[in-house]
Amino acid sequence: MASDGIEREFKLMLKDATERSRIEALLPQKRRLLRQRNIFFDTDDGRLVAARLTFRLRQENDAWLLTAKGPPLAGRGALTAREEAERVVTPALAAHLAAGTADPIPAFGRAEPAQVALALARRISEAADGKPVRPTGGFRNERTHVEIALPCGTKATLALDRSLMPDGAEHHEVELEVASSAARSTAAWLSGLLARAGVPPRTARSKRSRYEASRRRGAA
Repeated sequence: MASDGIEREFKLMLKDATERSRIEALLPQKRRLLRQRNIFFDTDDGRLVAARLTFRLRQENDAWLLTAKGPPLAGRGALTAREEAERVVTPALAAHLAAGTADPIPAFGRAEPAQVALALARRISEAADGKPVRPTGGFRNERTHVEIALPCGTKATLALDRSLMPDGAEHHEVELEVASSAARSTAAWLSGLLARAGVPPRTARSKRSRYEASRRRGAA
């Protein structure tokens, strides 16, 4: 998470595991596997997603993170930018949040950066308009972190994601969070990586929007 509360991230969609393997073969070997469980919060009538707000509890191996993100800010192509704040929560609190027996909005009040967290909590409350905010479902993700060095000298962590959606769909994706000063260098590096792997560039939609589409397909 960026210290200024703005997540700046390149998000690229891969067609399948074969494209992922071709990219993986070109990356350094220093890697770490994270198993993630994502649980989204919303009102029963979807007021947060309609306001383009993401409110999520994530289990990442043994850690739990409560995160909120605002609507997309100005971005171009595969580079997205959104306000973001998060806090680590205890397993006991996470269990209550996941079960819907604790209100996630007050729990989010202690997230960082504090100013961004308070603004996002206020927007979530306004969007909910008095309706209960509770768990609505989620998906699982396997994330491989790969440590890289960009041409500008900046070190970064590239994420290769394999997401399993509620309707059984499997999504593969590349994500790379960067500082604004490294955005141009990162774009050039990613373009070269995809070209060497023979993978066409495809901008990825947010996982939240893909999850919602998957949930609708499953209910059809």
